[in-house]
Amino acid sequence: MTAHIPPDRHLPSQEAVDLVVALQRCLTNFHARKEEPAILDGDGNDQLPILARYLEARRVRAMLFGQNLFADPAWDILLALYQAELEGGALTLEQLSETLRLSLSVVVGQVGTMERRGLLDEHRTSPNSRRRRAIRLSPLALDAMASWFSLAFEE
Repeated sequence: MTAHIPPDRHLPSQEAVDLVVALQRCLTNFHARKEEPAILDGDGNDQLPILARYLEARRVRAMLFGQNLFADPAWDILLALYQAELEGGALTLEQLSETLRLSLSVVVGQVGTMERRGLLDEHRTSPNSRRRRAIRLSPLALDAMASWFSLAFEE
């Protein structure tokens, strides 16, 4: 999946890409040492309409071309959780499965991988069920998603 870059904008130079990678490494170290909140510009409410259009465009694309042609479940999960974060909430595994039309086993596998990479935080809503736990983006992932959003959609 590539980010949308308007025709009048140039592709980021290798220097810019290297800078983003270095920043991501710094944020990883920063968040690994402390339980710091994510660094966001504003409250994110200005991003919600654009993100909603982007998500709807992905759903329409899947409907027109078939669900499996553009399969990218990890990215879809990150997008759904970013939207939930901007709206002030979290999603359970079942909600992710239902919303994204992915099997629960795919969601569980992808969430496990992203948790091991430090991208997701778990908030259990029921101590007796792993399916009922709420998932949120970690501060590192929230920073990365906000950076992606800025690169992809802001001028």
